[in-house]
Amino acid sequence: YFFRFWINYGFPGIIGAVDGTHVAIWPPEKELEHLYINRKLYHSLNILIVSDYYGKILTVNSGHGGRTHDARVWNASTVSAHLEQQYNNGRRNYWLLGDSAYPLLPYLMTPKLGQPEGSPSARYTDAHVRASSRIEQTIGVLKGRWRCLRKERGLHYSPEFSALIVNACCVLHKAAKFYNVPEPEIYYDDLDMDERNRIWDNENRNGNDIRESIIRLYFS
Repeated sequence: YFFRFWINYGFPGIIGAVDGTHVAIWPPEKELEHLYINRKLYHSLNILIVSDYYGKILTVNSGHGGRTHDARVWNASTVSAHLEQQYNNGRRNYWLLGDSAYPLLPYLMTPKLGQPEGSPSARYTDAHVRASSRIEQTIGVLKGRWRCLRKERGLHYSPEFSALIVNACCVLHKAAKFYNVPEPEIYYDDLDMDERNRIWDNENRNGNDIRESIIRLYFS
């Protein structure tokens, strides 16, 4: 998997990409309702998904309401805690890719926006965006195959049971990939695209140093 990201996008050490997607649900109990109203003013779960180069889902977190920012879902996830622990234990030079809605961390690389065209930083961001398209495609295939996850369908269940349905769809997606089941037409959600434009302003100093090192070594 490392080599596929490197061969196709010129990006070293990438183990996968992370992104969030919204799954519409039936309005929950009144006292909890505000936690599930997203920026487009409908009720949803904000689902964190990590996939590899081939679209295999590596982990999913479906326990947060649509109001929750992608970065906060990330900070509360087991994959975040695991990668931080691995980094503190001395494992280096491997990363997930995340868009600007995520924090820049030593093990999570984000794009560097607003850079001069043709500069090393711009080439880095271009490679980042192209490589990150793998997770966007994975989510599109997931929703293309399981139409209950689309906004216009919605899950008419409690948030807790809806989260279990999302998890089950992800497991079945993984099985479909394993058995080479033909993929459906890719489905993209407009809110997911809007979320990618939201900028997270928490840049870790070590993460920034590592990003600059990657730019200097591979994109100069």
